[in-house]
Amino acid sequence: MEDDHIDLTRGADLMQADDDHTTMDYPVPDLYFLSAHASRDMEVMQSCAFSHMSEGLSKRKIEDIEKVLAIYNRKPANAWLQILEVVDDEKSKEIHHLKKKNSSLRKSCEASEAPVKEREEEIDNLRSALARAQHDVVESYKASAEYQHDLYAYGAESMSASISLTKEWIASEHPGVNSQGFDRFLARRRDLEQAVEQDGADD
Repeated sequence: MEDDHIDLTRGADLMQADDDHTTMDYPVPDLYFLSAHASRDMEVMQSCAFSHMSEGLSKRKIEDIEKVLAIYNRKPANAWLQILEVVDDEKSKEIHHLKKKNSSLRKSCEASEAPVKEREEEIDNLRSALARAQHDVVESYKASAEYQHDLYAYGAESMSASISLTKEWIASEHPGVNSQGFDRFLARRRDLEQAVEQDGADD
């Protein structure tokens, strides 16, 4: 510690000697000694200053970091809000577009259903007219002479067929029975049927 102390009395003696215009022998100041102590004092001052500055900078850095972190913490939330707003806007546009499309399709369906209903009514009318026409044709045929002729002819043919089958059955089951009466009757029936058919052809 004694080496670190600078003897200031030596400087005072030098100043006093100059004032008295006297000469005296004194040792030359040790410039290296003074420079070393000055450098050491400067280092101490710089160390103290840097320590204070670094502490302030550290505090400032911490505050800045906290601010930056707060900003970055808000950024995701703001980003999500922006994304949600964009998505909500897009969904709203999409829903509006779908509503317009649905309304257009409904109008188109209503417009296309009108001809379909008209065609269905026309088809129903045609079916009713066809049913009435069939009924009218049948009734008209029943009232005609053709129907009476056909009915008689069908009846005669069925009767002749029945007699023929009866004759065959009697011949097979009762061979002793004379079937000439059936033959004469069937001959007369055939002649009558031919006469009726000829009359129908002439008409």
